[in-house]
Amino acid sequence: MNLTEKVVLITGSSSGIGRATAVRFAEEGARLVVNYHVNRKGAEETRDAIIKKGGSAILVQADVSDPKDVERLFQIALDHCGKIDVLINNAAIGTDKVPFMEASFEDMAEMIRTDLIGPMLCAQMAVGIMEKQGAGKILNTSSIRGWEHGGRAIVYSAAKAGINSFTRTLAKQVAPRIQVNAVAPGFVKTRSYDNMSREMIDFFIGQTCLKRWVTEEEIADAFVFLAKNDAMTGQVIYVDGGFTLK
Repeated sequence: MNLTEKVVLITGSSSGIGRATAVRFAEEGARLVVNYHVNRKGAEETRDAIIKKGGSAILVQADVSDPKDVERLFQIALDHCGKIDVLINNAAIGTDKVPFMEASFEDMAEMIRTDLIGPMLCAQMAVGIMEKQGAGKILNTSSIRGWEHGGRAIVYSAAKAGINSFTRTLAKQVAPRIQVNAVAPGFVKTRSYDNMSREMIDFFIGQTCLKRWVTEEEIADAFVFLAKNDAMTGQVIYVDGGFTLK
C-alpha cells in the first residue's frame, strides 16, 4: 500500500507511541484522524507536529471502550475524510494500576474494556467500512507482556495476549481484502515509566539483548512497514530489543 493520501485513524494518538506513529504516517503523505480520550492538549500538539511535516489531521474525542463513542468516532472520520484505509488500535491503559490480588472487579473490567474490547469495537467498525471499500489494514498495539507470560501485570498481560489471538483470528476471517497485524513493543520510554525507580528500570533494560530502550520512532516504523506490506496478515511483530529471545 502506498500511503500517500491514505486515511489513517489512530486511537490514543495524543502522546507517546500514538503521536510518534501519527507523525511518521504524515511523513509518508497520509491523512490522519487523531483520537484522544481526555488529553485534548496532547492531541492538539500531535496535530501541530503533523502539520509541521506538511500533513493534515482532524481531532476526534472518543472513549474506545464506549460503543456509542466508537460509532461517533468512525462516523466523524468518514464525514471528514470519506474513507478509512488504516486503523491503528493504540489506545490502552499502560499497565495494571494495582497488584492483582488488590484489584477490584472494576479495576479488571476497566482494563479489559479499554485494552481488549476497545480494539474489538473499533475493528468491527473498520471492517464494515473496509469491506465496502474493498481493502484496508487493521493494526493493533500488543506488548511483550502478551507473549508467553507477562511478569507482574497480570490483567494487562491477559488483555494483550487477547490482542494477539484477536489479531490472528480476525486476520483469517477478513482475508484476503483486509490485512490484520500487530506490533508488540518492548520497553519504550513513555510516561508510564516516569515514577519507576532506577533499579527497576535497569532490571527491565537488563533483560533485553540490546541493553537499551526501544524508541517510539522505532515502533512507528514497524507500523508503517505493516501498513505498506500487502503480503502479511495475522502476524505479531515484536520490536523489543531482543527481550523475547531470553
